[in-house]
Amino acid sequence: MMNILRQNKVLLIILVIIVLALAWFGMSDRSQPTGLLVGQAQTGTAAIDQEILRLLLDMRSIRLDGAVFETPAFLLLRDFGRDIVPEPVGRPNPFAPVQGTPSVDSSGADVFLQ
Repeated sequence: MMNILRQNKVLLIILVIIVLALAWFGMSDRSQPTGLLVGQAQTGTAAIDQEILRLLLDMRSIRLDGAVFETPAFLLLRDFGRDIVPEPVGRPNPFAPVQGTPSVDSSGADVFLQ
């Protein structure tokens, strides 16, 4: 064993250095961003904030004219909408077990009797 260590002394030293470097990088505090990254993040968010503020101010200056709804073209429009028919409501808890005993009808499907 000692003979192998003597022959591979350089390889063993390199391996120890790599392990120590990996341990140091793994335990180092990387939660604090560098000044360059913080400056870039603040600049990017500031530009987005300015754009949002500009859009909000533009929207504030919009004025709606009700005369559009009195034009002949608007009055000729027809409503093709349909009434929504109320559908029957299912069980209060669809995941609760079904009450009753199962039986088979003539089509072969399971039917639960109440």
